[in-house]
Amino acid sequence: MSASPRATRGAVPEDALKGERAILTGCLLDVFIWSVTMVAAIWGNSLTLLGECVRGGLLILLETVLLVLLRRINRHTIADYDYGTRKLEQFANFVVGIAMILGALWLLSGVARRFDTVQVQSATGMAFGALAALANLAINGWVFFLLWQSSRGGTSIIVNGQLLSRMSKVISSALVAVAVLVNAYVGSEGIGHWADIVGTLIVVAVMLAFGARMIQESLPHLIDRALNDRQQATINRALAASFEAYDELLEVRTRTQGSDAWIEIELGFHASRPIGDVHRMAEEMAARIRQVIPGAHVLVIPRAIGA
Repeated sequence: MSASPRATRGAVPEDALKGERAILTGCLLDVFIWSVTMVAAIWGNSLTLLGECVRGGLLILLETVLLVLLRRINRHTIADYDYGTRKLEQFANFVVGIAMILGALWLLSGVARRFDTVQVQSATGMAFGALAALANLAINGWVFFLLWQSSRGGTSIIVNGQLLSRMSKVISSALVAVAVLVNAYVGSEGIGHWADIVGTLIVVAVMLAFGARMIQESLPHLIDRALNDRQQATINRALAASFEAYDELLEVRTRTQGSDAWIEIELGFHASRPIGDVHRMAEEMAARIRQVIPGAHVLVIPRAIGA
C-alpha cells in the first residue's frame, strides 16, 4: 500500500531535523541570554552590552522567521513556488544582512554621543554584565557547534546562513566579553571608558562585515545572475559535441537560484524531422549537461525551423 500524501509530506530527513533543532536551540538560548544581557546593559549603563542586545534582538526575530520557513520547506508545505524556495531562502538571508547593517549604524550614533563623555556605571551592574557576556560567549560557541554538525554535507541555505550568522556572534561575543571584563574591572573612567567604546566598535565592525557579506552572497541570486564562465564553457562544450544532432542553436539562458543551476537551451530542428528523433536528442542533450554540472536543472526546448 502506498503512503498517503500527508504521510509523505510529513516525512523529514534526520539531517533536516538536526538543522531545525540546532536553530531552535539557538533561538531559545538567545532569548534567555538576551533578557539577561539587556538587564545588565541597563543596570551597568554599558553601550557595548546594549550593542549586543541590538544585534541579538534583530537576529532573534529573524531566526524565528527563518525557523518557521525552514520547517515549512522541510515538510513541503510551501506549494506556491514552482521553481523551489531557494530564492525565498536567499531573500531571508538578505534581510538578515540588511538588519545587521542598520543595527551597526544605530550603534555608531551611540558611540558618537558617548565618545568624549564619561558615563556613570554601576560596579555591581558591570560585574553582572561581565558574567552575562561570558555566558553569551559560551552559548554562541555551543550553538555554533550544533549548527556546524547539522550543516556538514547539507544544502539548506537557511542552515548555512545561520551558521555564518552564528560565527559572527561567536567572534563578536568573544571580543565583547574581553571589553566588558576590562570595563567592569577598571571602572567607567580612563581605560574602562575606552574599553566600552572599543567594545561597541568591535560589535559594529563585525555586524558591518558579516552583514555586507550576506548581502553580497544573496543579492546575485535574487536578480537571476547567470552561471559563471567555467560552467558556461562546460555547456558550450556539450553543445559543440552534439553539433551534428541539431540544426540550429537558438538561445541559451542560465541562472542561479541558491546553490542550484537552471539552464534553458532552445535548439532548432527542421520541421521535417520526426518528433521522436527530436525528443530523444533533446533528452540526451539534457542528460549530458546534468552529467557535467551535477544537480543542474536542464530544460532543452526544441523549435521547428524551416517549412
